[in-house]
Amino acid sequence: MKKIIAVMIGLVMMFSTAATVFAAEGTPAQYSLTDTGTYDYFTNYVDGYSLYIDKNMKVDMSYSSVGTMLENSNKRIEIYKQSLSGTSKTGYINYSNKFLSNTADHHLEYEGVQTMNGYNANIVVWNRDKLSRVDNDMNYYLCMDVQIGSYCYTFFIKSTDPIGMMGGYTYLLDAFSTFTPTMAPYTRVSQAVDVDDKNWNDETKEFYNKYFGLDSELTWGIFEPQTAGYDYTMLDYYENYFEYEFPILLNYSEFTNKTAHPDLKQRLDTAYANGKALELTLQTNWQADGNMVYDILDGEYDDFLSNYAQVVAEFGHPVLFRLGNEMNGDWCPYSSYNTSRDTMIYKEFYKYVYSFFEQEGAQNVIWIWNPNCASFPGFNWNHELMYYPGDEYVDVIGMTAYNTGTYYASSGEKWHEFDELYNNLYYTYSSRYQQPLMITEFASASMGGDKNQWVIDMFNTISHYNRIKVAVWWDGCDWDKDGNVARSYIMDESVSLLDIFKKYLKEPWYRGTYA
Repeated sequence: MKKIIAVMIGLVMMFSTAATVFAAEGTPAQYSLTDTGTYDYFTNYVDGYSLYIDKNMKVDMSYSSVGTMLENSNKRIEIYKQSLSGTSKTGYINYSNKFLSNTADHHLEYEGVQTMNGYNANIVVWNRDKLSRVDNDMNYYLCMDVQIGSYCYTFFIKSTDPIGMMGGYTYLLDAFSTFTPTMAPYTRVSQAVDVDDKNWNDETKEFYNKYFGLDSELTWGIFEPQTAGYDYTMLDYYENYFEYEFPILLNYSEFTNKTAHPDLKQRLDTAYANGKALELTLQTNWQADGNMVYDILDGEYDDFLSNYAQVVAEFGHPVLFRLGNEMNGDWCPYSSYNTSRDTMIYKEFYKYVYSFFEQEGAQNVIWIWNPNCASFPGFNWNHELMYYPGDEYVDVIGMTAYNTGTYYASSGEKWHEFDELYNNLYYTYSSRYQQPLMITEFASASMGGDKNQWVIDMFNTISHYNRIKVAVWWDGCDWDKDGNVARSYIMDESVSLLDIFKKYLKEPWYRGTYA
């Protein structure tokens, strides 16, 4: 991470005290701090506001385009300037706080409106049980929302002890004021992977360089549902028809119990015997009583994780490991939408699972971090950047966007061409992340447009995205509540579609099988 350096660039007189102005390295000043005695006076030039904060808090504006993070040993404050375009303050608050319906984990203490310094502030206070596997767990929460014009300023506080015992919260508004921003936002760019610094075995380094090196051409992977049951008949049919062998195979796994995954070894061995490397995905499940992520961070799944990591380590061959994908989507139980609006929970979960692979000495795991193409809800606190666990934990950046078609047109579903889905996403990710990019799963449905032409356009467009090193087609279906096919993503809908894939899955993209 680029160092945050303090540069005294002028005198700002306030309370007869000089302000120290801070900037990210190589950028103009983003904020200043003034010692006022009891508190520090913090001014954010990017979002245009000033307020009192606790003394000696570490300021993190690595992603000042999204929000500001303030933290000391027992408290963390996240501040977001949320545009209310397309929503209202009430809609924003109600959508953001739906996690409170999980009363098994979240204990509501207070909810109401208070007037402070002339501002009407919506306050919500809650707590959850401490998590035994999280160091210095901050399990007491308060969220304060203040609307000014077309923006809602969100003050999200978490602490190791009840907020009232940690200095309260009213001081945040005692001197709060806004002004027109004077500095452009900053977004930290991740660091590229140095293969020589990775604790990988030679086979895994070779695999990474082959498929994810700077000069690597695009490789195609596939999700074929029957392979989950060790039936490679359909995959063999595709490969024979296309005259192309997919070296990467998407496979999903879950926390099926608290002791050991029932068939992980068989999955890995079968894929390897068929010349495939797995894009092995691990996700938590929904459960009736509380959120499984909390259970994992309380040690209930330690045996499962030890066994899982041990099996992968003993397998020895390269594994593309994808943990908790699409975490910025409200449909995922591990999304902060379902865990106190707290993206730190996901990062703790990610790093905790990572630690088991380290303990087991796994030297064959390539870590994929994979947000969804868009955040749901699309609020700053749920922004994909808030989930980024850190460069050392990410070897590949995953991308996911589907053309879902128009089966649910009555709910606003629309047909999207490939470049609509991926052009902005590609250039945005390319500007934020230096790790190689991978479309971990994607496809086009059939209803609502010309799927054949969509696939042709996809092949022609993706050839221009040279930082995308692997793309995995999801050859399956989504079903509606009555068991009808809602979205058909399969490749063998017609001979003409099969022939399109056959035409384009060829040199120079062909790279052969892995094993």
